[in-house]
Amino acid sequence: LKLLKGAFVGCSSGDSCVAMAPGVVVEKHEESLSDSEVKEILKRADLEEKDAESFKGQGGIGVVIAVASFSSLAGLLMGLDIGYIAGVKTMKSFSQDLLQRDDLMGLEDSVITMIFGLGAALAAFPPVMQACVSCLGRKGAVVAGGLIFCLGSGLQCVATNMAMMLLGRIVAGFSVGLLSGNAPVYTSEIAPPALRGALVTGFQFAVTVGIMVAFLLALVLEDVEDPVSGWRWVIAAQMVPGCLLVMGGAFMPGSPRQMVAQGKTKEALQTLRKLRKEDVSLELAQIYLEHEASSTEASWREFLTGDNGKLLRIGLVIQLLGQICGMNAFMYDGPVIFKLIFQSDHAGHFFTVVSGVVNILATIPALLVVDRCGRTFLMKWSALGMMTCSAVLAAVGDVCLEGENFTCGNWAKATCTVAICGFILNFAYGWGGMPWVYCSEMFPQKYRTKGVGATTDANWVGNILIAFMPPLMFARWGFDTFWVFVGTNMLCLWVAMTLPETKDKSLEEITYMFNIWLKGRSHV
Repeated sequence: LKLLKGAFVGCSSGDSCVAMAPGVVVEKHEESLSDSEVKEILKRADLEEKDAESFKGQGGIGVVIAVASFSSLAGLLMGLDIGYIAGVKTMKSFSQDLLQRDDLMGLEDSVITMIFGLGAALAAFPPVMQACVSCLGRKGAVVAGGLIFCLGSGLQCVATNMAMMLLGRIVAGFSVGLLSGNAPVYTSEIAPPALRGALVTGFQFAVTVGIMVAFLLALVLEDVEDPVSGWRWVIAAQMVPGCLLVMGGAFMPGSPRQMVAQGKTKEALQTLRKLRKEDVSLELAQIYLEHEASSTEASWREFLTGDNGKLLRIGLVIQLLGQICGMNAFMYDGPVIFKLIFQSDHAGHFFTVVSGVVNILATIPALLVVDRCGRTFLMKWSALGMMTCSAVLAAVGDVCLEGENFTCGNWAKATCTVAICGFILNFAYGWGGMPWVYCSEMFPQKYRTKGVGATTDANWVGNILIAFMPPLMFARWGFDTFWVFVGTNMLCLWVAMTLPETKDKSLEEITYMFNIWLKGRSHV
């Protein structure tokens, strides 16, 4: 965290600068390549202009949005697999089919939930992620993730014992780790700067939709037992978007940046022309120029040390903060909290519906404003909102909670409900999706696969570890647990105020910007 030392220095709307650490003002890096320099770079890339149409785009925004939408199916799969297990494992038919008894034991419950995260963490482990992308390419890794997801779901559908179910869960988890480490990056690499934030945020929006759809499916099919148990239908339904992702892979273009890194400059040119309406010569020259500057093999030593190591540690902090900001307390224990507040067994279902709707609706503003207001802007207000809502919950708990009895009247219940919904709302538009956006942008092309793999791995490892903490904290401290989340969100706010903004910049310009920021240079 020493890397993030200092306060965020903002620029006025008329200034041509990038927000940096205290005392460091870096002029905004505008592309300064002249026409002759662009031609020279493209000549080195063996892409000389033959006629006026050689670099003219043939696609446009509609093509990019369509491709990104198919890529976001990866987020839908992730949400479905995260969301279905809570409903399925409470079905009597589930435990009867797999264990020939009515209920899961405590250890069985924990293992079947957490083993999914273990598979995801394994897939996102940087050497594994690097090997998959090197072998299959970025698009190929996304398509492979869809195939593996269908395999894992199929194993779960036909499982007749717990061992087979766990195998299916870990296979599906592996696919989700592969998808979450590649789909946001793939979208980031094909998107134009003006739309990149919104299109990558679409991944998080799809996750929230998937969680809600999975809950509704489990609710509707809860009592189905003949001829096929309802829990099997819930899992089988997940294979539909999985198959759509695989079929969509036949039409999705590859990543032009990875094509350049692999020496396929002509294929990269044709891909960019399909994705853009305007002339692509300048963008392609930028991509090739960064490739030239980092054309040596990306060693693990270089990745873990120097400026790259600093970027890695910043990315790890961002993803871990997204886990410990407090949302997990509501994901895993929200129904218990609502039951405690309302003293009703039905309050848990009410919470799940309300939180799912709020989570989906609150992600929409992020799609609309992330490329206007910026990533760090949303992260700052998100952290401030979550911190405020946590403080309200903690204060009401101090006044109204005596053991397991909620002694205050309807005003306190209404206040807690508004605070919880406010927390979820603030998480959804900020720290829910922005870590995925920011981490997909911040690494240079040379280290992007390793960097995003490591930060994604941190997300899943944090998810596994932190899932066990809220129940213990609530059992010991009750609503005073929310004072802890006040503290973690103060840290989120500080980090968001420290980081430089990435909106309106190409990935190559972001690399240049971080180069300056990490060295503390000014007026470049």
